[in-house]
Amino acid sequence: MAQLIMNWYNDGTVPVFPVFPEGVSLKRLPDLTDGPTQWLDIIRFMEQKEKTEVPYEVFEKSLLKHLDFDENLCFFLAVKGEIAATITVICHREQRQGYIHMVACKPSFRGMGLGHLLNDVAVYTLKKEGMKTAYLTTDDWRLAAIKTYLKAGFVPDKESNPDFAERWKNIDAALNLKNQ
Repeated sequence: MAQLIMNWYNDGTVPVFPVFPEGVSLKRLPDLTDGPTQWLDIIRFMEQKEKTEVPYEVFEKSLLKHLDFDENLCFFLAVKGEIAATITVICHREQRQGYIHMVACKPSFRGMGLGHLLNDVAVYTLKKEGMKTAYLTTDDWRLAAIKTYLKAGFVPDKESNPDFAERWKNIDAALNLKNQ
């Protein structure tokens, strides 16, 4: 089953850097002496079943070999010094299109609003980098993540795949969005 797609369109407003609550700080991949290890430790929680270990090759394939990857746009949130969540913004500058890649949070930090902060950082970055549009892919079962994407201004793509409209209808019902 194809992953769902969500799109973002730059509204032209001035980018505003998000305010972080006390104890939460933003890091970039080069800021961390063990960045790849930290990233791998977080993304092992992306699937429905936690993986005990993710090999370094996943980091290489997912980020280092990704067209237009910039290590300065691979962000981490730390809570009281502990790395808790990550998001990567890929900017295809010639097309002025961004891609939000590999959003994940350790389970012990979920429910703290870190997903909203990550998306705010991503939208700020997309605007600052001059992107006109951006997209991300997600799965039907990632309802909490989808809620944060919607709040950040991403909209469901209901047309590029024959089953997307029905799947988004089911998600809308699960999130009780039809009356909002």
